[in-house]
Amino acid sequence: MENLQDNIVTKEDNVSVSFHSELMNNYFPESTIENTGEIRTLMVGEDQPLIFYQDSKGLLNAILRQEGTESGWLPFELSKDEVKSYEFEYNTENDRFQIAKVEGNQVWVSQSLNISGTNFEKLGDILTWKSLSANTGTEIIEKVSIGTKHVLFGTSEKGKDALYYLAELSTLEAKSYTFPENAKSIIQFELGNYDYSNGVFFLYGLGSERTMLYQSFPDPKYPDNTTKARFLGDDNFNGFALMESDGGNDTLYAVGSQVNEFKGPEGSSADGTHVVLPGTYQNSQKIRVAFFEGEKSVWVLDDAGLQYQTNRFFDQTTQEFSVGKSWTAPLLMVEGASQFSCAKGKGVRNQLYAISTEYGSELTRLWQDSVTTLWNTNKVALSNLDKLKEVESYSAQVRFNTSLNLKSFSGQKVYLSSESNLFIYVDNKSYHLGPDHQVAIPLGLIPQFTIICPVDELGASNITMSADFLQNDQVIDLTGKVYDRLQNKIDTGNGLVGAKKQNGKNLIPKGVSDSTVKSAQEGISKMIGVAKDIRNNNSSSFQTTSFSVGGAATSGVSASSLTISASDFGHSLGDFLHSIWTKTKEAFEFIMEKVKDGFKFVIKIGEKVFNWIVKTIREVGGFIQKVFHAIEVFFKDLFEFLAFLFQWDDIIETKRAYKGFVKNAVKGLGNEIGAIRKYIDATLDAEIAKFDPKNVGIPDELNDKVNVNEAPKESKPDPRANWLDSKKQYISQGKEGEVNQKMPTEFSDVFEQFIQKLTPIFQETGTQLLDQMKLVGSAFSDVINGKMTFVDFLKFALDRLAVAGLTLLKALVDIILETLEMLIKVAEVGMNKEWNIPIISSLYKKISGGDPLTFLDAMCLLVAIPSTILFKIGEGKAPFASKEIKDAFVNSGTKVFQLNLN
Repeated sequence: MENLQDNIVTKEDNVSVSFHSELMNNYFPESTIENTGEIRTLMVGEDQPLIFYQDSKGLLNAILRQEGTESGWLPFELSKDEVKSYEFEYNTENDRFQIAKVEGNQVWVSQSLNISGTNFEKLGDILTWKSLSANTGTEIIEKVSIGTKHVLFGTSEKGKDALYYLAELSTLEAKSYTFPENAKSIIQFELGNYDYSNGVFFLYGLGSERTMLYQSFPDPKYPDNTTKARFLGDDNFNGFALMESDGGNDTLYAVGSQVNEFKGPEGSSADGTHVVLPGTYQNSQKIRVAFFEGEKSVWVLDDAGLQYQTNRFFDQTTQEFSVGKSWTAPLLMVEGASQFSCAKGKGVRNQLYAISTEYGSELTRLWQDSVTTLWNTNKVALSNLDKLKEVESYSAQVRFNTSLNLKSFSGQKVYLSSESNLFIYVDNKSYHLGPDHQVAIPLGLIPQFTIICPVDELGASNITMSADFLQNDQVIDLTGKVYDRLQNKIDTGNGLVGAKKQNGKNLIPKGVSDSTVKSAQEGISKMIGVAKDIRNNNSSSFQTTSFSVGGAATSGVSASSLTISASDFGHSLGDFLHSIWTKTKEAFEFIMEKVKDGFKFVIKIGEKVFNWIVKTIREVGGFIQKVFHAIEVFFKDLFEFLAFLFQWDDIIETKRAYKGFVKNAVKGLGNEIGAIRKYIDATLDAEIAKFDPKNVGIPDELNDKVNVNEAPKESKPDPRANWLDSKKQYISQGKEGEVNQKMPTEFSDVFEQFIQKLTPIFQETGTQLLDQMKLVGSAFSDVINGKMTFVDFLKFALDRLAVAGLTLLKALVDIILETLEMLIKVAEVGMNKEWNIPIISSLYKKISGGDPLTFLDAMCLLVAIPSTILFKIGEGKAPFASKEIKDAFVNSGTKVFQLNLN
């Protein structure tokens, strides 16, 4: 027996790697999460968020990040009815999680789960619930809060004081209390710790005034012995959030027009501290806080949107961060936000989920990369075969070549990581890459795979690829070809002035002067040069350079001579590109110079000066995008200018041409089938005595296209040509049930008759044919295992079946031709009859331009996709760009089967 270990590819086999990346559209059977209520997020593992949300009907749902699945998210349903309120408690000390919800006017509390010991992929089956009720059925339970030892819920009843109920989690026996000062307007309450005691933080209204109060739980022995603290600011508070600390006290953050930080007494100090953070808010509505290794983040929702402050303070002079000394001013991160959640848990920093009208009321993920500090956004989506999501992306096809046979790669793994956070699809499975987060990609029989990286700007991080069989790590530069293409367009003709998108429209909108465009393209060209230097690790020839857009150039001035505006200290590069840049409409100047650690980018906007040292292509891409923004060219415009566009309309037109051709061909075949059958019968009768399977030639087109004993052929990978193959697993999804249940009745009747006519033949040949079939089956397994080529298998099969009786051949041909004749009669109906397959039919109608799903339609579309793409790559236009060409092709189908059989 062959030793498989001897065929495993190794470093000594000199494996070469080739890849090609394109900016292009991609399509996924996914749908986004829209119009949700309250969102809460818990990190249950490294880079693994568990998100709770209420859908448009108020039902409680959860999704878990799951690497290597189609959308990357696993969904759970956690309620059957509307949930009015819910909250979870994450116990940092014991690493435990517990959730409470209000459903059906009852409070439901789950069991406590150990984070590290729980398989959250089975959360829906694991969670169990116990219920609590109010004293009377007329009370309406409004809100619930859960802590490490207690659960708290509040009720309201018409004409009576509002009550809150407190119960220990160990017994779930609730006792009712009136709110402090008999308050009837309760804005918010949460369980927490203050002054080394357990209690409740209350925010409530008395007339036009708001009161923020902490009250500890009553002592069982001395009910009057309670700790109380009142928190005051310069105006009314609209909300608060608690941040857990190691000292036993929660830090309180209360927001009105400003954020107020309250810390309880610590150590021997009898007093707490009160700090007002810089910046102001208009009609603040909600506040959340996060904590990671001393770094604090505060998120506030107000009239402008979602704003962010942090005590991770960036000093532009030293280019270093300091933590805990100062707070940044608020930065607007998401405009028009209506809901948001910052993640809690270990090992997480600045990971946010928000619902924003700016993003179409879809759940959007916003996170800050720890390496570049750039902010990234993507819409959270779930697998859904009823929907089709279109995304702009970089697509890279990676291929391996060696002198060994194909099967030497089978089962091997390739490891991918990235210089900064990156979410990608590999052969349509979702993964998260990072500098400290590596994923394993298994190779199949063919040593290649496709990477799809959704983007919303030109910049993208490099991907590092390693494998046991590679001598050195390989860097996949997703942006290189696009930057080269952009540089070529800048160098051609008038450059970006008068440049046209692929739809014929101007790239630069009206109102932008030619001089401004030329200044911008000069700067973009220089930045592309910086990106190339970083890519090639070559900066020896780089000279300090400057350019301006909309203002006078700074000539003869070095970056180090500019004074940095102290008022703008504190913000990272990512903060600047995400928020600060978008707020300025003034002219700006750039200076770029090589420094020891990378390239220094100095930006002067009006009287304000910013500077950062950039080290990655991703950061340079961020600046290139912003310069385009200055001349009102946004990513959508650049995508239509630089990307390979599929243009579904072209694909659908090709499909319809094929469909018309086949219809005409079937009609022509119906007229010729009788003559064809007579001719074949006569020929077989004359030749059957001379039949020798060993002398039968196998047509070249029957040779196996993937011979595992052959080495992979050298060829240039192209993600555009490989687009359909990267989607192949979607083709069979959702197809459930037997074939004859999915096919039109006319076809199934023909196949049933076909099987009935085959039965007597198998009965007459008896076990002899069965034995030969077993031998053929055994030989086929040799093909699968690489011990026999497909050509040798075909010859062997013909020889074995001929032993059972050559007359079988004529009988089978007769039945096949008779069946074909029957199929022709029903083809006009059967091939064009709509298939009602759950999920698939509705999805197909959407992607096919409204055409119903039929056997003929589906087959023509599958052929139209690759043929249209390949034709456009080679010719630069669609196959049937004119009506005359399409009509001539369709009409030629009527003559395709007019054969000369004499």
